[in-house]
Amino acid sequence: MNRVLACVCGALLAFCVSAEKGLASQSSDERQELAHWSSSREHRMAWWRDARFGMFIHWGLYSGAGGSWNGKIYPQHYAEWIQHWAAVPCQEYARTMKPLFVPDVAVTDAWADLAKSTGMRYAILTSKHHDGFTLFNSDQAYSLANTVTQSTNISPIDRDLAREFAESMRSRGVRPGFYYSLLDWQHPDAYEMALPAYAKSARTRDHANYIEYVRGHVNELLSNYGPLCTIWFDYSDHAHQGAAWGAAQLMSDLRTKQSGIVINNRLFQGLENKNGDYGTPEKYVPPTGLPGMDWEVNHTLNESYGFSAHDKGWKDPAVVVQLLCDVVSKGGNLLLNVGPDAHGVVPLEAQATLHAVGDWMRVNSEAIYGTTASPFARLPWGRATQKSGALYLMVFDWPSDGRLIVPMRGAVKSARLLGRDGELSFHCAAKDRERLEVQLPDHAVGSGCSVVKLELASDVSPLPLLVFPARNGVATFGPHDASFTGTALRVEQVGAVENVKYNLGYWLDQSSTVSFPIGIDGDQQGQYAVEMEIACADASAGAKMKLQAPSGDLEFIVPATGGWQQYETVSLGKITLDAGAHALVLRALTKPGEAVANVRSVTLRRIAQVPA
Repeated sequence: MNRVLACVCGALLAFCVSAEKGLASQSSDERQELAHWSSSREHRMAWWRDARFGMFIHWGLYSGAGGSWNGKIYPQHYAEWIQHWAAVPCQEYARTMKPLFVPDVAVTDAWADLAKSTGMRYAILTSKHHDGFTLFNSDQAYSLANTVTQSTNISPIDRDLAREFAESMRSRGVRPGFYYSLLDWQHPDAYEMALPAYAKSARTRDHANYIEYVRGHVNELLSNYGPLCTIWFDYSDHAHQGAAWGAAQLMSDLRTKQSGIVINNRLFQGLENKNGDYGTPEKYVPPTGLPGMDWEVNHTLNESYGFSAHDKGWKDPAVVVQLLCDVVSKGGNLLLNVGPDAHGVVPLEAQATLHAVGDWMRVNSEAIYGTTASPFARLPWGRATQKSGALYLMVFDWPSDGRLIVPMRGAVKSARLLGRDGELSFHCAAKDRERLEVQLPDHAVGSGCSVVKLELASDVSPLPLLVFPARNGVATFGPHDASFTGTALRVEQVGAVENVKYNLGYWLDQSSTVSFPIGIDGDQQGQYAVEMEIACADASAGAKMKLQAPSGDLEFIVPATGGWQQYETVSLGKITLDAGAHALVLRALTKPGEAVANVRSVTLRRIAQVPA
């Protein structure tokens, strides 16, 4: 997928270029088509916003390699990139892999049964990945016969795997859609983007011919496989986006042939750009979601998208359930990938996890389907979703004393645990700053997440954000927990796929300040050690800073860490916190270089308890 492509092209940071920058370079035709999509989005996206959970299926010739070539294991993630990792010429790749791709009969029925039993409402299959081979039977001239790989069509004789997929999914009530790679490692007129490291032809490429080839493929998918929920395009960079793919014409074809379809944003650059219908963060969950837009995280059950025989990093059901809850609580969808082998069989480990997730969904799905984002900025024990008249509290960390503290005001009619009979007691205590308290039983209901449903008589009124120490006495503040002043200081995102990090950066104005809100309950008051993850280029080191706390200020000097993204953990000293709400304020007293510092986190660890 795109992490590899970004690394190969050296374009990882370019993924994050803002949508506004992209708009400046759009043609009038593109702007017009995007306006058409925007005008009908609410109607078209209604089912998508209700669904919240889908299946991604990466399947193709690469599945037969399983992450190895000629006996050599390639440990890199993304086994669907084996042609690149092993630098295999297209002819050799096709000659070797085509005999290994032997799909079982009715394998798509098994996928559809698995998707339905897991609680997934839609499924997306890789109709063409970067290697250029098609799971649908294309009538494009190059797909039917060519001198490079003979044919791109890889369905067995008298079968069309894309049609089998679409029909299987529909028969189970799961909406089908298709992934389509805009990259193509074999077509002689495709853009030379991240091509595998084999010898290249010197011929001049006719990109206009390739664009027509792409359009032909997309029109076949739209015309020959019934109603589709989405076309999931992949991928654009700064030099190849929008008009480079004939985006305006593709969108016009989509709108004309299937007016109810939705599309992602990858005809344009940036995983979080606002073009199309929804953003596509890959293998990471934006800490605050993507306010003002629809978005969908695509993630994996192990590390690879395509089948990898050696990738044993399987996520257990509790991790997947919490991932789903995290995404939906922030207003997004989760598109969870499976990578079948060359026969189409989903690995048993993946099946076991999905069956367990399905068990959880059968009890708790009302907290997922049709819900909207949590009204709370942060909850120390889990996540939340809501819908009209109901608030769902997703408890990851079961409180040892049974007291679930919810930072809200509002009239609650009832509280109960999904999957368990009877109601829970609750009250709102003034001594707890009017926070709602729900009394839980001794033990959780489900693995990974138990859900408390509050039936509401009025809208939720969340209290201002306070970060409370966890049961182990530790409170960690990230960039999104801070409020700050200053002309340039902001939350900075580094990376775009999988290993995404955030920090407070661009501290160019010495007068800028950062404030972290902390709440201390009576049994949490005491002395805390303070640590900070900080980075500074050597030439700018030496700024004097202080952290203002109720018990006094902690002053320190910013160290030279070797670069703006090379972090060190620095001990700032000790503070004492009494019960109540407090603010920890970070200030710069001097700025000897171009900026003060980058700050990734501030952590408080209780080292002594003061009696309440």
